[in-house]
Amino acid sequence: MPASRETPSLPPPSELPSSRAHRLRHRLAALTLALLTACGGCHKTDAERAAEERAKIEQQIRDSNALVPYRALKLTVRAQGTGQEPEAVTALWKLLEETRNLSTKQATAEDATREARTYLRLAIAFYQAKQTLREHDEDDYPLLWTKLQLASHEPPSAFLPGYDGGMEHLLTGTVLVALDTADQGNRMPLSDLTLYEFSRATPRPEWPATLRMASRAFRGLSFLQAGYHYATEEELTTYLTEVEQLSEEDLHLLRERGTTAAQERETLLAMGYFLRAWNRMQLKREGPAADDVERGLGSLEKLGIENELTWWGWAMVHSRRERYAEAAASLDKLAGSPYLDEPTRQEIRASTEELRSHGKSLPVLRQQRAAVILVRALVARAGGLEKILVTVLGEERAKQVYEPIQWMDRVRRGVAAVKREDMVREAGGVLDKAREAGQQRLDTLKEKLGGTGAEGSASEGPR
Repeated sequence: MPASRETPSLPPPSELPSSRAHRLRHRLAALTLALLTACGGCHKTDAERAAEERAKIEQQIRDSNALVPYRALKLTVRAQGTGQEPEAVTALWKLLEETRNLSTKQATAEDATREARTYLRLAIAFYQAKQTLREHDEDDYPLLWTKLQLASHEPPSAFLPGYDGGMEHLLTGTVLVALDTADQGNRMPLSDLTLYEFSRATPRPEWPATLRMASRAFRGLSFLQAGYHYATEEELTTYLTEVEQLSEEDLHLLRERGTTAAQERETLLAMGYFLRAWNRMQLKREGPAADDVERGLGSLEKLGIENELTWWGWAMVHSRRERYAEAAASLDKLAGSPYLDEPTRQEIRASTEELRSHGKSLPVLRQQRAAVILVRALVARAGGLEKILVTVLGEERAKQVYEPIQWMDRVRRGVAAVKREDMVREAGGVLDKAREAGQQRLDTLKEKLGGTGAEGSASEGPR
C-alpha cells in the first residue's frame, strides 16, 4: 500500500524565515485594520451621525435654488447704502423698491398684471445675480436691525443684550415660522428658509439664557422638519438641559400674569419632551419616544392644561401601550377641537376609525402633517400670530420686527409664483446659457485636477 500522504502545514510564524514572518505579520495587521475600520463605519455613534448631518445641512443650503431669491433679497437689503454693495445689488434694489408700492390686495386685473410683471423681472434679476452669493454673504454687511434704525433716522443701538448676526437669524427665522404656521394653505411651517436662518443662529455665551434656550428649540425643530434627526436629538437634548438650568430670574422674564417660575419651567419642558418624542418616532425609537411624551404630559398635567397637544399625546401613549380604545377616545377629542378646519377633522376621524377597526395604526399621527395640525391649532388657541409677537416683544417692537419680514415673505412668495418657462423666455435663455458655461468650466477644472494628460485631451478634443 502506498504510504499515506499528510497535508503539509505551515510552521508557526516564529519558525518561518524572518522575511516571510515579517510579511505574514504585516498582512495580518493590515487585514485586522481593514476589518476594524469597516466595523467602525457600520457602528457610528449618534454624535458622528449628527456631525455628518450638520455638514449636509451646509451643503443643502449652498445648493438650494429655492434659497437664491431669499438670500439675494437679504443681502441686497443689508448691503444697500454701505458703499460696498456688489454691482448686482444696485439693480436688485431698484426692483425691490417697486414691490413696496404693490398693493397687498389686487383690486383690479391691471393690479394683478402689474404685480406679476414686477415679480417676473425680480425673479430674473435674482437668478442672474446668483454668482453674487458665491462671492458675498449677507453677514458681511450691517444687521437688518441696524438698517431699520438708520432708515428711521435713529442712532444704531442693540436690539437686545448680546445682539449679533446669529441672534438676528434666530428672530428672523422665528417670525418666518410664525408666518407660515399661521397661513391656512398647504405649505409646511418649516422650509429651506428657516433651515437657513436657524442653522446660522448658533447661540453664544453672551446671549441671554432664554434666547440660548430658544435657539436650541428652533434649531432642533428646523432640523427635525428637514429630516436631520441625529442633529435634532443633540439640539433638543441640550435644550432640555438648559431649561433645567434656567435661574429664577431667567424664568421671571418669561412669566405671564398669574403664572409662577415653576409653571414656566414645566411649560418649556413639556415643549421639549414633545419635540424630542416626535423626532425619536422618526428614528424608530418608539419606546424612548413614548417615555418622552409621558414626561411631557406629566408637565402639562401639573399646569392643568388640556388641549390639542395633550389629546394627541395620550393617543400616542395609549397606542404604544396597546390601549386602542383609549387612544381612539383621545383622537375623538382632538377631532372635536374648534380650532381645526373641517378637512382636518375628517382626516382625524378617518384615523380614529382605522384605529378602532385594526388597532396598531395612527396614520394621521405618523406623518409630518400632524405637526402642522397641532401647531396651527395651538397658535389659533393663543390668539394668533400678532398677539404672540406683542406678548413676546411688546407692541411697538413687534410691529418693527413684523413689518419688514412680512414684506420679505411677500416678495419671496411673489418670486416663487413665477413660472420657470416665463422666466427663461423673458430672460432670453440667459439662465440656461449661464448654466452651460458653468458646466464647461467645471469640466475643464476636472480635467486639470484629474491629470487626464494627452490621452484624455486627444480623445475629447479641445473644449
